[in-house]
Amino acid sequence: MTKVDIEAATEQDAIRFLEDQAYTVLLAYSEPVAAAEIASAIQGGKYPAKLIRHVLEGSRRFARIDQRWDLEVRYEDKQRPMERVLREVMEWYGQPITLKTIANELSQVYERPAEYYETLLARLLGNEEKYFRLSSGEYGLRDWLLEVTSDLEEDIIYENDLSEDEIRALEKQASKVDWAADEIAAQVMKFIDAVGSPVGNKVVSFFRWRAVRWSFDPAKFYDQLWSDKGLTPLSDCRWATKKMIEKYSELLLTMAQRIKDEVVEEVRPKAQKQPKVEEAVAPTLALTISERDLDEVAQIVSKAGQARMESIMQKVFEISPADEGYAIAAQGLAEAMRSDQRFVWLGADRWMMANKVPQEVTVVPPSLVIPPVHTEAEGEVAEFELEDEGLEGTLAVEIKNPLVQDVGDEEPVTDQDESAVEEYARCVLKYHHRHAGTFPLCQIPRGFFPVGPSLALVTLFDESKRSDVWVNRNTGIIYGMAPFYTEEMAESGAVFELFRTAKPDEFRFVYEEKLEPLVFISSQRMQELHALRDEIADQNLSTFDVLARVMAHHKKGVEFVTLFTELNVVRRVRRR
Repeated sequence: MTKVDIEAATEQDAIRFLEDQAYTVLLAYSEPVAAAEIASAIQGGKYPAKLIRHVLEGSRRFARIDQRWDLEVRYEDKQRPMERVLREVMEWYGQPITLKTIANELSQVYERPAEYYETLLARLLGNEEKYFRLSSGEYGLRDWLLEVTSDLEEDIIYENDLSEDEIRALEKQASKVDWAADEIAAQVMKFIDAVGSPVGNKVVSFFRWRAVRWSFDPAKFYDQLWSDKGLTPLSDCRWATKKMIEKYSELLLTMAQRIKDEVVEEVRPKAQKQPKVEEAVAPTLALTISERDLDEVAQIVSKAGQARMESIMQKVFEISPADEGYAIAAQGLAEAMRSDQRFVWLGADRWMMANKVPQEVTVVPPSLVIPPVHTEAEGEVAEFELEDEGLEGTLAVEIKNPLVQDVGDEEPVTDQDESAVEEYARCVLKYHHRHAGTFPLCQIPRGFFPVGPSLALVTLFDESKRSDVWVNRNTGIIYGMAPFYTEEMAESGAVFELFRTAKPDEFRFVYEEKLEPLVFISSQRMQELHALRDEIADQNLSTFDVLARVMAHHKKGVEFVTLFTELNVVRRVRRR
């Protein structure tokens, strides 16, 4: 064999090794399974789902059912005799298998309870002319073992359909092994490593038989090899060593990367003119979404905390953005998830289980709630909200300044506000939001955050950190801003900026130590306002009385925005 032939054969052996592991995984399931789930069950998810799908697609031992995988033997003619199916189950697996597992497979084929077959199998598998039992309890086919009916080598070779050329080619490596040793598994491992590729069980059995002759027990010999962790049986009745399995793992990971690169190359846009067609036909993808699918989606989303549609589609349906029709299929799943009360859409392609949404991001924090109007001791209302018609001078304009609007006291959103798309938002931090770790949406242009659900989850990032924040259009609050409010920022008046990015749910946070003069409150002035707040805490003062106390500090007058900001440090009040 040439070097290229050897490498190709080794890669095929690696593929068979992965097939065998996938087959073992599927034996534990009674229904089709997604490639992602199979992948996660093999060596802790060592191999990606794309590789699993690629390997299973090229094997006749597996059947693809609605974007999932199952064992082909389960879908053959149900009219076949039971023992024929029994032998097919064992042949296709190619490794020792338990009675209970066989019973489960027969149950899959004939749709009868597995318990029904367990008693029948105990009798059938007891036929030592067709089957053999290992000390660990599994059963194998007698066909896998060397048949010994003569003491002549040529007879053994002929009756077992061995190749004289193969035996002759292996004599050099076999001559260096003690085939009569009690610890025969170690000797077989030494021999196979010297050969450099897996060797058939009947071949190694032949060399063992030749050394011990009539004391050779083919079933016991197989049991000795099966019990050794350094040897692995492949489904074509060859033995591979631990060293080879390690090599297979390396090859499979290289293959996985190659497949990934090929997919990227396939979807990369080509710089060529497309022929004109009379009518463009949108790609379609038939995707039936069942309750079982949604249950599987629920498991994935629940385990992850939050999940993106791309990840869900790949794990459940093995469909990626590179596949034609992905967008249509993803839209269909999104509609099904929106109709299921277990899920909540968080905007962009993010999803979460509805019962996992934090309660605190659905309500207004107590510190942001504006208390009801002031009443006199007798219970009479002493304050009324002013009508805009009664405001004098520039006050009618200033009262609509976003810097004085706040949660529960903002201007109605117009159609123009809804439709405008903004790439940038200037934000001025105010005292009570600084301490609540929140920010009012009324300061941010309505079109800044993409159109989406009333409660959305977006990511903010700066040069040192990334953090998710909740945007609640119902409460008018952005929650989770605390990580970005540093000690260097003023308690009131710090200016930061938000910028949109190429990703609809990611925004850049920029703070350059800027201040908004109308909202900035110095440390000394903040202490004075805190003292006033504590002083009047137990006094039943009207808003006018509190306002007068605050204005006493400003002998030369004060801007409305500044006065309103300071007043809200002392007592939370409305603009009117």
